[in-house]
Amino acid sequence: MNSHTPVFINLLAIARYDHMPDYPIQFMTVGKLSYSNPDEALLQYVESQQDEETGEIMNSDISLSLHDGKITMERKGEFANIMVFAKGQRFEGVYHTPYGEMDMAVFTKEAACRFGSSEGNIHLKYQLNIQGNYASTNELHLEYKAEQGKQEKKKGN
Repeated sequence: MNSHTPVFINLLAIARYDHMPDYPIQFMTVGKLSYSNPDEALLQYVESQQDEETGEIMNSDISLSLHDGKITMERKGEFANIMVFAKGQRFEGVYHTPYGEMDMAVFTKEAACRFGSSEGNIHLKYQLNIQGNYASTNELHLEYKAEQGKQEKKKGN
């Protein structure tokens, strides 16, 4: 069942801060979808962001594991972390940055995902705390769709 499917990804992330305008990020990219079993999917893509101070482009490898109503996001790169989203639950972790490590916590208000071999979506709404203080309320809307005719079957199929 371990196949890799190239997918197009459309992502909208919105960070809402107290006393500041919303900070939306929207981008489209390509990634790959794979299954280790029928109930667990892994969606992988590269996220590129420009550093506002230096103008440097920073890439992060993103892996979203979808299993049992729980979404685990792992970010690798200069800014690295792992976040686990399950509705009504709190997850604590560490945010690794070039400037040092910071304690972080997420409280998931909404978590929904629908994943199929050719298309799916993820919707998250969560509160982010950094170093014990409220940082923002975030929403993430991600949709993916398989590139036509591009599924790579495992050997033997």
